[in-house]
Parts: sequence; C-alpha cells; structure tokens
Amino acid sequence: MIFQDAQIRGFTYLVVITSLMVTAWLVITHQFGLADAFRLATFNIVSVVTTTGFALGDFTAWGPFASVIFAFMLIVGGCSGSTAGGAKIFRFQVALALLRKQIQQLVHPSGVFVQRYNGRPVNEDIVRSVVAFAITYIMTILVVAMVLAATGLDGITSLTGAMTAVANVGPGMGTIIGPTGNFASLPDTAKWALSIGMLMGRLEILTVLVLLFPVFWRD
Repeated sequence: MIFQDAQIRGFTYLVVITSLMVTAWLVITHQFGLADAFRLATFNIVSVVTTTGFALGDFTAWGPFASVIFAFMLIVGGCSGSTAGGAKIFRFQVALALLRKQIQQLVHPSGVFVQRYNGRPVNEDIVRSVVAFAITYIMTILVVAMVLAATGLDGITSLTGAMTAVANVGPGMGTIIGPTGNFASLPDTAKWALSIGMLMGRLEILTVLVLLFPVFWRD
C-alpha cells in the first residue's frame, strides 16, 4: 500500500490539516462559505506545497494566521523523488525523529535509542546530510534575503522572495511578489540574487557548493 510509506502519510496529513485550518480560519474570520473556503484553501495549499506556482485569489490578504501557514508551506516542498521544490517532507520527518531521540536520551541518559524512519534504522550519514542541508538551506535564504533588502525591498518581500526562490515555489508574500503581483518591478540585482537562489535550491544547494571548492577540480 502506498500509504505505508511514512513520507506519503506525512505529506497527506500536512496538506489535509493545513487546508482544514485555513478553511476554518476563512469561515470564522472572513465569513466565507464553507465550500468556497475549502476550495480556496485546498487549492492554494496544494499549489504552494507542490511548488506549481498557481494561486486562486490573494491568500496574503487572509490575515496573519493564514499568512504564517503559507510562509511555512513555502519551504516545505513535496516528497523526495518528485519534481516539487522545497526542502522535502522526509527531511522534516528525519529531523523530528532526531529530536525525539535526543529528548529520550535526555530523559534516560543511560538508555540506548535507535533513530528510525519508515520502520528502519537511520544511518548516521543520512542524519549528518539532513543537518548539513538544513544549515545551508537556511543560510542561503538569509543571504538572498539580505541582498534583496539591500536593494531597498521591504522585509516581507525580501524574506519571502528568498524563500520562494530557493524553494522554487513561485509566488511570495506581500503586495509586490504576492499571488496577485509579480517580480517584474524588482531591481536587476534582486533578480540576479533570486535566480542564483533558484538554481541553488533546485540543485539542492550542497551540489552547487561543492563546485566552489578547489579540491573538487583536482585530479
């Protein structure tokens, strides 16, 4: 069964739960009809998490709660092996498994705990790879965001622009690059920074960084 895979289950739960949360938010605070709220929330959540770049309405105008959810979804991405961008679901699941192991170790210092994912022990090399990717992923977003801010863009545009570029999502947040805007008015320097961020994100960052080390080019 396909749902025996932890990544598929995690992806499904994430989409369903966040869609229902945004649906409830729209019904309660914006007086949307239930059917319209569910349609708008689900379409936009699926579009953002699968990084297809489509939008139905301006989800940045739905208030702070919805904006925080969509900002988080900008960096999550789809499943490994898919064409979706983002950090990928399995990395978050491995990180949570590592967190659970560390908490267990603190509670029982003498205990021996095996970190598992999908029912199998997780190799230490995989854990190191996830941690290294997370660090470089965050650093790349921050560097791109600082470059965008240096060109005079506001904080929301700079940060979410960097996030959507590195994650290869499409729309950002705010009035300029939000679902109803575009990147056309951004300065050339900002566009170059976003292009580099998109390239690094699509190639999983570490692959690009390896090329910068002279030892890589030696025989």
